[in-house]
Order: sequence, then structure tokens, then C-alpha cells
Amino acid sequence: MTISATLRRAVLFLLITPIITLLACTSSEGTQKKGTHTATDKGVPRMTTYPIGRFAIDVPAEMKLVHQWQRLRYAEIEEFAWPGSVPRAQARDEAWKRRLAEIGKLTPPKGKERVIIETREFPGLGDWARGVFYYGNYMMVNEGKWSVLLDYGNAGVWIETRSAIIETENINKMLRNINNIAKSYTTRRFGELKPSSGYWFYTKHGALDLPYLRQETAAARFEGHPLGLEIDIETTETHKVEEAGLIKKTMAAMATGFATGLNIDKIRSRKKTVAGLDGEEEVLRMNDGNKTVLNFAWEYRGRKDSGEYPEIRITMDSADGKLEQKLQVWDAVLNSLKPMYGTGR
Repeated sequence: MTISATLRRAVLFLLITPIITLLACTSSEGTQKKGTHTATDKGVPRMTTYPIGRFAIDVPAEMKLVHQWQRLRYAEIEEFAWPGSVPRAQARDEAWKRRLAEIGKLTPPKGKERVIIETREFPGLGDWARGVFYYGNYMMVNEGKWSVLLDYGNAGVWIETRSAIIETENINKMLRNINNIAKSYTTRRFGELKPSSGYWFYTKHGALDLPYLRQETAAARFEGHPLGLEIDIETTETHKVEEAGLIKKTMAAMATGFATGLNIDKIRSRKKTVAGLDGEEEVLRMNDGNKTVLNFAWEYRGRKDSGEYPEIRITMDSADGKLEQKLQVWDAVLNSLKPMYGTGR
């Protein structure tokens, strides 16, 4: 779907600002097979359940998960499936060498001859683990990053974290953090859900049994629907709950004249409780004289420093047309949201 520049700016401003937009990657995987079910309501499509972070959501079975990203406890977690065309030992060796080559191209800080500080093995983590410690910012001589590759058999995982000050105490904290995250991680098959008694945080290929601590974000993007739908979901902790919700932000943008030249039709604009969370929903039709698009959005502002009640934003976009069918899809997606964290132990 191609949206004109005016409409795209309007959508970003009205529904995403000051939200950090989700970045869709170009790679895709086959539709998840397990967990697919058919809703009982007439006209509602077959849906597939995807756990994302500490929540799960259903999307139409025809859609593909094209990007899932997560961060928790100061660490970014990047997963990938091992290629079946080469032995796993060879695949991880190639993945390791590619990352070292990428890091080696970085510019070291002033006064340092090379960007890589050290490499080491991480015995006892996964089936195999190796990490590299390097200068993460050429402008800062004291900033260091650990990037650790782990082999969990069914998947490979990169865990990357940084410290603003390179000193023994901070390095040891980073290593303990990596160790805790790595030991809590387990791979899973599509559709497999963990016992509800844990503190589960779901990734694309696995899950981590860790309670919320800090810096926690999960995001996913789905594409490929026959109606041209694109669906995004993001959950992230907040240190300050916004005073203005989705509806007020839209009204303020329109009142300040940002939408001049746009014809905006509010199809829905209401408070809506989803999964017990009191949020706000808007469905808009926007036309700038050249193109008309539909935007569906639901937002929950979250609670301060909470993993169980983070900020949540779900959006769905498409070109105009077949509104009733798209509303059925939207309602099914939105009403499927549910928490995946347990009661703890």
C-alpha cells in the first residue's frame, strides 16, 4: 500500500506521535500454523495467536509475522533460525564471523587502536556461547557493548547490552545480566505456550521466565492480508503516564490546523476496555484529495514502571474500501488481546 506524503504525515502525527514507530523488516516467514482457530461469529476470519512480550494477540491466519523485536533489562534480544543447508556448527561460526566483521568496521574512540576490546567463551550458557566486548560509540571512550551469540539448538540468539562507563564493576554487572537472561531463555515451537505460573516474556522463537525489572519493550508487525491490512503492536514500559490519550491528541492536532487540506471522517472515537485495560479507540478515514486511507488504533497509556500494565498501542492500516469487513477483522484482533504473564511463584 502506498500512501501519499500528506496522509502519511497525518497518520504519524495523529496516531503515533510521540510514539516510537515500529520498524518493519523486509524478511518474512511462513504463517504460524499451530494455534490457528476459527471464531464463532459469522464473518470473522480464521485467526492465529501470537504471544508478544507479556501479551498475546490474534491476527488473521493469512497474515505473516514480518518483524518481532524485544528489549528487557537493558538488553536487546535478536533471534534467528539456523539454516538447514549447513551443519549448525558451521552456521554459528559463520554468524559469529559476520558479526565480528561488522564490528571491526566501526571507528574506535580517539586514542584507541581497535574497536574490539576482547572476546571470550561463555561456558554453561545454551549449547554454545561466545561474546565480544567492544567500544560502542566512537565519540565515547568509556562506552562499551557486549554482544553474545548463543546456540540453543532450535535457534540462535544474540544478546546485546551496553554500559556508559567501562570499569570492572559495571562490566561484571553486564555479564551477570547476560547470564541471567541467557539462563532464563528457552526455545519453543510455534503455538507452544508456557505454564501460566511463570513470569513469561515471549519472543519470536522462545520465551524468558523473568519478572519485570526495567527497560522492557516488545513489538511486532504483520502483513500480507488479502484486504491489504498491516497490523502493528507495541508494548513498552513508561516512566511517566501521558495525560492526553489518543482521542485528545487527535482533537488537539486537528484544532491546531495540522490537518488543513485533509478530509478526516471519524468512524469510531470512543473509550474501549480491552483485556481489562481502559484504553481509547479511534477509526479514521483520511483523504487528501489524492488518496483515501483507513487507520484503526487503540491505545492504553499504562501504569508507571510496570511490566504487567505497560503502554500498549495496536494499529491497523489499509487503503479505503470494504470497511465492514475490516471492522470485523479489527474487532477480532483487538478483543483477542490477553496477558501472558502468570501469577509468579
